[in-house]
Amino acid sequence: MKNLFLAIIVLVFAIPIFAQSGIVEVTITGIENTDGTIKIGIYDSKSSFPTSGKEIQGAKVKPTKTGSLNYTFENLPDGDYAIAVWHDENGNKKLDKKFGIPKENYGFSKNIFGFFGPPDFEDVSFKVVNGIVIKLTINLE
Repeated sequence: MKNLFLAIIVLVFAIPIFAQSGIVEVTITGIENTDGTIKIGIYDSKSSFPTSGKEIQGAKVKPTKTGSLNYTFENLPDGDYAIAVWHDENGNKKLDKKFGIPKENYGFSKNIFGFFGPPDFEDVSFKVVNGIVIKLTINLE
């Protein structure tokens, strides 16, 4: 009886933890070539967005074809998030610019671009709530 009680207590506390784990499925379009890698980062705050290395989860994906690719972020707690993507075509681990204008393709959640720099976190953020799967398409430009 004691083991049954313990099992019930564990389940009661474990179920909410698993239920609040969000998933964001991202489709990235506009991939023009298979050079380098696609850098994808998900951010949970204005202070870190869109700085590479400050994302809460990130990935480098080698494109195997032009057009599009898919990536999934998992185990996200409820909250506000934004995604930044860029195609590091030459593999130098930075977004190359000429006169301050990006030379490599990039994009953000909600497909919003900033004027004279990246968009604000608030403009591109979305909510992850109650473990619902969020599906986004980000177009590289």
